[in-house]
Amino acid sequence: MPAFAIAPASLHRLRHRLERLGPVEAAAILHDAGFATGEALAAAWQRRIHERTGLDDPGALDTRWFGPLLDELAVVLGWGSLTVSVPGPSALILESGDWAEAEPAVRGAPSCHFTTGCLAAFLTIQAGAPIGVLEVECRSAGHPTCIFLAAAQPTLTAIVDLQAAGGEWRQAFEEGER
Repeated sequence: MPAFAIAPASLHRLRHRLERLGPVEAAAILHDAGFATGEALAAAWQRRIHERTGLDDPGALDTRWFGPLLDELAVVLGWGSLTVSVPGPSALILESGDWAEAEPAVRGAPSCHFTTGCLAAFLTIQAGAPIGVLEVECRSAGHPTCIFLAAAQPTLTAIVDLQAAGGEWRQAFEEGER
């Protein structure tokens, strides 16, 4: 699939128009569209890993290089910078202070739905198993960074339940992964 850049302003405009249908519908549509981009990102990742390391299989990449090389690719593609950390044995945190999909201070809730779909597809392909992505903090909601939490669905469900009960998502990792 050839790469084609979509300007962040196009995603912002699309989200605003889709929200007229309702926020849940808009999020679902953008997440689904992002999933297709995540599949293309996986192909770009494979090429990038081969160019940078000579490896034909991205799965053979030493994990300490995953974050820096993903950051490099995200910057080259114009999405922004990413820092990757591991809060627990089966989760990743991807954090950005300049993520392109975010619209700082214009909404009251996380809004990088396209990105959550994109990262879910990309990470599912890398892991060889279903991975979900939840945006737990967003610059669009007034946070200093966008934080995407990637994990298997049971972990994400436990975090959503924790938040619904008034807890902070970080507590899931302070108390040990659920």
